[in-house]
Amino acid sequence: MFRLPTTLCVLLLTSMADGEALELDRDLTDLCFICSCSADQTTIDCSRRGLTEIPDGFSSQVQKLNISNNDISVFPANLNKFHNIVSLDLSGNQLTAIPENALHNLSALEELFLSRNYFDSWISLNPNDVFLPATSLKVLDLSYNKFRTMGNLANLELIISHSLETLILEHCEIDSLHGRSPLSGLTNIKVLKLSFNPLVRIHSLISSTLKTLDVSNCALSRINHNELMYLPSLVYLKMSHNYRLELSASAYNLFSDSLRYLDISYCNVLQPNLQGFPNLRRAILNHNMIRFLRSNEFENNTMLEYLDLSYNNIGSLKSDTFRGLTLLKYLDLSWNEIATVPQDTLLEMPTLTQVKLSRNYITNVGHLKSNSVTILDLSLCEISSIGVDALEGLKSLVDLDLSRNLLSHVPDGVSSNTLKFLNLNYNRITFINNYTFFMLPRLTGLSAIGNRFTAIWKRSYFDSNPYLERLDLSDNMWRCDCLDVNMYDFFEYVTLEPSKKEESYNLICNSPMSMYGQTWLSACYFIWNPTAKTPNPDSLIWFITIMIVGLLTCLLLVNCIRRSTQRRLAAIQAERERQVEEARDRLRQLRMRAEQEALCNTPDPRDLIAPPSYDEALTMPKLNASCHSLNETGSGKTRRKRGRRKTKSSGDLLEETERNGDVPVGGVELTEISDDGRRANRPRRQISRYGSHEVAELEQSPGARRRRMSEYNAEFNEPNGDVVTVEVQAEMERPLRPRLRRYSNDDGQPRESDF
Repeated sequence: MFRLPTTLCVLLLTSMADGEALELDRDLTDLCFICSCSADQTTIDCSRRGLTEIPDGFSSQVQKLNISNNDISVFPANLNKFHNIVSLDLSGNQLTAIPENALHNLSALEELFLSRNYFDSWISLNPNDVFLPATSLKVLDLSYNKFRTMGNLANLELIISHSLETLILEHCEIDSLHGRSPLSGLTNIKVLKLSFNPLVRIHSLISSTLKTLDVSNCALSRINHNELMYLPSLVYLKMSHNYRLELSASAYNLFSDSLRYLDISYCNVLQPNLQGFPNLRRAILNHNMIRFLRSNEFENNTMLEYLDLSYNNIGSLKSDTFRGLTLLKYLDLSWNEIATVPQDTLLEMPTLTQVKLSRNYITNVGHLKSNSVTILDLSLCEISSIGVDALEGLKSLVDLDLSRNLLSHVPDGVSSNTLKFLNLNYNRITFINNYTFFMLPRLTGLSAIGNRFTAIWKRSYFDSNPYLERLDLSDNMWRCDCLDVNMYDFFEYVTLEPSKKEESYNLICNSPMSMYGQTWLSACYFIWNPTAKTPNPDSLIWFITIMIVGLLTCLLLVNCIRRSTQRRLAAIQAERERQVEEARDRLRQLRMRAEQEALCNTPDPRDLIAPPSYDEALTMPKLNASCHSLNETGSGKTRRKRGRRKTKSSGDLLEETERNGDVPVGGVELTEISDDGRRANRPRRQISRYGSHEVAELEQSPGARRRRMSEYNAEFNEPNGDVVTVEVQAEMERPLRPRLRRYSNDDGQPRESDF
């Protein structure tokens, strides 16, 4: 054998670890496409995916795994690799059994949810062995299965777990507890929930650590007096909604020194029978059949702080019924049949702060006494009268509710130095006066909604209540008299800032009929504000006149604006037409100038034809007679004298000009210079007009100019040797010749054809 170097071994191990990590990351990535993973991949949710088994790709770092509501029928065998898992949810599947080594290596598991499966017997769970490897298991949920019973397994413990604290067995169709204690194997059990089972009797429950027992919504009918003796740590007992349950009234009452919270509401309890719970702090006995309370009923419950006896049939109270409840703070006696309350009843509870006596048959509020009550509810009690000294004995009363009773008046001089909130809603009170609230100096809020007040209150009624902040007066039968100064004064007192006590829209007039349904403000606005008074007939006529004048003024103004607009539009149209006409004139001038320039720049056709050669000239026919124009060739007519012609053609004008030695002035000025330097005196000729043509325009072609110059040179070169020099001065720009417009005889307007 050969030995590899240490460095090479380390590299090989590192590469193998990296390969496994990459493979694991790839598997986790594939898994997260199927399930929902957290960012750190410690929480994976695969619920409601239709899975039949746990998919591959999970790593050991997973702490919370939820695979509930799937189609898994066999308990997963590969869970033992999740040694860091804390919470495992397999509820809502099709499991029927759990293997013995199912939780092997799951030492960190704290919560296991197996509810809503198909477990039908305890043996299929292997309860004696399966939970032992999970040394940190605290919560086990087996609800919504069908165990049907909870007993021993051939003299073996039902469930063995030294760490389990909460066992949930709700909706498991358990109807009996028998044999050895099913809790003896749970040495650390604290919470047991057996609610919603057809359980008839609690039997053989033995546990020194159990603190909470929930057997509500079962079928319990009675509990033996010693059933709770084997639960020395029991603190919370809930037995509500057991409709046949009765507490034993014999000498052997239900007993528990450790019980603090007891809920036996919605049962068939005829007597409280709480003497066996000396440390009870909270007792809920509502919705039962308790008909009367005996003297010293709760003398052994000296630690009681909260007592709810509402919704029973209690008909009367005795002055010593609650004797011994020195720590009681809350007492609820509402919805009973109590007719009278003895005046010393509340004195037996020195720490009582809140009392609810609503929905009873107390017709008269007598002289109650209490040094600690701050909230007293006497609503819905059919109270028709209140004693003048009814509140004097309540030294600490702050809130008094007398709503929905039959009170027709509040006696004068009802006194309380501590009362702040008084509720008189929905009674039959018709009036108050200056002395009604005179003895309530601390009154802060007064509510009198839904009574039968008709006369408007006065500000002086509350002169002795400087702290009054809220006053509710809606839904009353106010008779509005807008001319009454008191009504306006009280309205300002109630609705104006800064001491606003009521909204103005809550004050509604009920009479007279002309004001029915209107608010005080809308009904009396014009009377309280004379400047905004409704106009009389004379002012109405003036108003109509002013409206007519204003309407006519508006019509005139509109007409003027319309005419001004029309004139403006007409001026704009005329200006537009003028601009169009000017544009047309400019176009005509440009077109005429272009035609003139085109005519001036047109070359002479004779210049375009090359002169004939000598041979061609010999072969050309000879003319029989001389003529000045080719147009006269062969005509056979003699030319008339020039003096008799009134018009001349351009060719004749050229011949005459050449013969007389004159130079046309059409942009070129010709001057003769003799040899001795003297200027020849030759008269200047202006261009004559011949018909509608200008000869100068016809003679401006380059060929005509060259021919004239050659003729002038030949003529001026005389035999005596005198040389004539011709100076030609060209005009840079020849102005257009003004043209006369011709007008027709009918309208004298220029036409397009005239141009």
